[in-house]
Amino acid sequence: MDESSTKAPATPASSAMGTAALAIAFAGLTLGLWAWWDGRDSAQALTQNLGAKLAEQSKSQNQTAVQVDQMLKDLRESQNRVAQLEGKLAEFQGQRVALEEMYRDLARAPDDWLLAEIEQTLNIASRELVLAANVRAALIALQAADQRLARADKLQVVQLRRAITKDMERLKALPLVDTVGISLKLDNLTALAATLPLAIPDSTAGGVAVVRDVRVNDGSENIAVRFGRDLWFELKQLIRIRELDSGDPALLSPQQSYFLRENLKLRLLSARTALIAHDDVNYKEDIKLARDMLTRYFDPKAKVNVNALATLKQFAESAVSIAPPDITGSLNAVRAARAARERPQR
Repeated sequence: MDESSTKAPATPASSAMGTAALAIAFAGLTLGLWAWWDGRDSAQALTQNLGAKLAEQSKSQNQTAVQVDQMLKDLRESQNRVAQLEGKLAEFQGQRVALEEMYRDLARAPDDWLLAEIEQTLNIASRELVLAANVRAALIALQAADQRLARADKLQVVQLRRAITKDMERLKALPLVDTVGISLKLDNLTALAATLPLAIPDSTAGGVAVVRDVRVNDGSENIAVRFGRDLWFELKQLIRIRELDSGDPALLSPQQSYFLRENLKLRLLSARTALIAHDDVNYKEDIKLARDMLTRYFDPKAKVNVNALATLKQFAESAVSIAPPDITGSLNAVRAARAARERPQR
């Protein structure tokens, strides 16, 4: 049998099926392309929406940060205002307390004021005794306080007046040191130190120069005669004989005399400083050294030197360091009197 006779001829049904398959494939491809394109557009739209939302969120965060900073600034200003108000409140409270204290002070009776003034006076007297050992000033203050209390008839201060009287008697029993008077005398001696005559007076060349000038200016004499006369005059000046009453006077040059007087001034000034400080040891030591200088180097027959030695001897016999008693009895009594008056008011 022939091969061409064995093949079946193409039918219309198979052609239709091929066309349908091609149509289906084309439709599937078209749907796939449309889905891909739609997905791409959706992804782009989603990306754009996400970027916009992120930009809006960032802007919102920036605005929130600015608002937070402003709130923190407002908070700090509020805290500062609160602190200022608290400071003003504390100041007002302090002023109120001060005004209340002032009102209480103004409402005090005259006797309370008197006791307060008496206590202040006694405190001043106590400082004079402790710091300067000024017994006279403390005694004057105690006497003034006692006189003021004596004029207060309505004030019952018998114990206080008794304590003040006891302290006054103790101060009066002490030997008084005239610090001011001794200081003035030491100042006077210091000023006189530059003029006190020495045991061997300083040589003065003024008269010699005058005589020499007169002789040189005398033109009538011969040069040889003038030369011999001047030579003889100079030779006589080499040796001088003086009659001295003191046994062994110290020989001093003019420069040494100057330093001697300056040392005497320093000793007197040191004694004055020790007097003010109530240093009895250094005071007497300086007075002793000043007396030794006057006795050894200065003229013992000069009246001014005799008076200076007598004054220094009087100073050496005076004590400048006295331990004054305290007045704690009077201070305790006035404080007890003030406490007794203030106790019923509380």
